[in-house]
Amino acid sequence: MHAPSFPGVREITDEEVAHYRENGWVKLEKLFAPWAVEGLLERAKGRMGERPKTVSRLDPNERIPDEYGWYSRWDGPSHADPWIHELSHSRALARVASRLMGGPVRFYFDHIFVKVPAKEHGTMTPWHQDLPHHPLDRQGALTIWVPLIDCPPEMGTMRFLNGSHRSGLYGRFLNRDDGVSLIDDHPDVLERFTQSPPLDLRAGDATVHNLAVIHYAPANITDEPRWVYANQWLPPSARYTGAPNHRTDGWGLELDKPLDHPRFPLIPTD
Repeated sequence: MHAPSFPGVREITDEEVAHYRENGWVKLEKLFAPWAVEGLLERAKGRMGERPKTVSRLDPNERIPDEYGWYSRWDGPSHADPWIHELSHSRALARVASRLMGGPVRFYFDHIFVKVPAKEHGTMTPWHQDLPHHPLDRQGALTIWVPLIDCPPEMGTMRFLNGSHRSGLYGRFLNRDDGVSLIDDHPDVLERFTQSPPLDLRAGDATVHNLAVIHYAPANITDEPRWVYANQWLPPSARYTGAPNHRTDGWGLELDKPLDHPRFPLIPTD
């Protein structure tokens, strides 16, 4: 397929690749140019509002109540906005994912994720791995997570357990109604793995993390919402398990087959 070059994304370094592969996450300073960040934030606020509400998956022009209360989201903005599509499906962004993953890449999903302040019922994001929440049969997928405003640690930037992406999968711990956390079931992980420091991120910086790395985010204790654009990538060999998931439901994917569908294209990197 044709993939735009999109000059607003920089190349990454060998040192950044090495950090990612060793630790399962990496900070990429100034990954997005300021104008790219401004374009994303303008479009996000245009759909979600200055005090954001979730965008309906059925109608991208409709705002609906937040499902869980502590965050608002716009799922799949690249499928509703051509400018965001130029960025999300660009060779430049695919090259970032490819260098970190170590091979060809498939576009998976993107979203705008807004964490509301704690005084507005925002909470911490508990320790978890992302991969158990996705209908994928193997590791290797990653998320490129880009704040659209300056995000000091007080806004709830993520913390990672270094190297935990190599320790296997521990289960599903997001949005559970029984209050059980990953640390409740697996308290030893806090002793086995060192924790990344609090991250002070500027608008356009990024953290990239493997979907198998254990991570959490403290509550946003500032007065302002935390605006983030996240973009996810798969190794082309990843196969569909059939588990329910809003990213993949309804697209006619075949069980135990790669996600070969225009919704999830392979993106060239040269």
